[in-house]
Amino acid sequence: MPRPERHDVLIVGAGVAGLSAALWLRDFALDALVLEEAPQPGGQLHEIYGTIQNYLLGFEWEGRRFAGQVLNDARAATLRILVGEAVARLSVRGRWVERAGGERFSARAIVIATGLRRRRLGVPGEEALLGRGVSHSANRDRGRFSGKPVVVVGGGTAAVEDSIICADSGSDVTLLHHSKRFRARSDFLERARAHSKIRILSNATVVELVGTERLEKVRYRVGGGRKVEEIAADAAFIRIGWEPQTDRFRGVIRLDRAGFVKTRAGGLTSAPGIYAAGDVCSPRSPAIANAAGQGAAVAWEIARSLGRLKE
Repeated sequence: MPRPERHDVLIVGAGVAGLSAALWLRDFALDALVLEEAPQPGGQLHEIYGTIQNYLLGFEWEGRRFAGQVLNDARAATLRILVGEAVARLSVRGRWVERAGGERFSARAIVIATGLRRRRLGVPGEEALLGRGVSHSANRDRGRFSGKPVVVVGGGTAAVEDSIICADSGSDVTLLHHSKRFRARSDFLERARAHSKIRILSNATVVELVGTERLEKVRYRVGGGRKVEEIAADAAFIRIGWEPQTDRFRGVIRLDRAGFVKTRAGGLTSAPGIYAAGDVCSPRSPAIANAAGQGAAVAWEIARSLGRLKE
């Protein structure tokens, strides 16, 4: 195998945290390479279809516009970003990463900024019908299903809010949640319970999404019983939360029980020279502002460790 391409820093993930780290590392005159498995940088910004209301820019930003501005800034900064291929392996001892195609890159420091992915139900029909009735965003797709029966799955604020969005757009909504207890904000839950076009079924576990060309039915089981019931639906919005993208790092660095990277001050992980930033290590505060700040903090810590900053 040829010797891996060498850099000062490798950044795995081109979301807000990874791009923020890359920008600061550039200013510290450190050679950083960003590796992103998606077809384009931006991470979860591409999953935001509403407005971003709590970032200090002086006004609200529509999610796609915000993502576009971030990408424009990355291009203007001439950051080196390789997209379209996942990182398959990480070596702590050798400080290298290997992409799925076998290409290796080594560095003096590595930053893990892989962010989160939407949690899936893991039931038959979910993947096959994605984009054909199965969706993850009512903000994006509500217009397509106005006046039609839809199902929203989940018990958090996002699920309840999507139920309200769909109902306000004219859909007849069934909200399915596997528990009696909801994690959603109480004000959203009160609005949903009072809405004439929303029916709430608790203790209901989805077992299958059914359809040929498009989604036709959602099958679910109530309580601990064996009987499976079904409801006709033109759309199913799966809103059951997020999980960290850390499968490839399990057994390599320390993760918590939910799979988030455990870090110390400055973003240092359990392995020397391996850092983490952003949502992948922030189970209690996943936010754009937090990701940007952590990316900067990690860059400062790496610059100190590599002798670019005097104490």
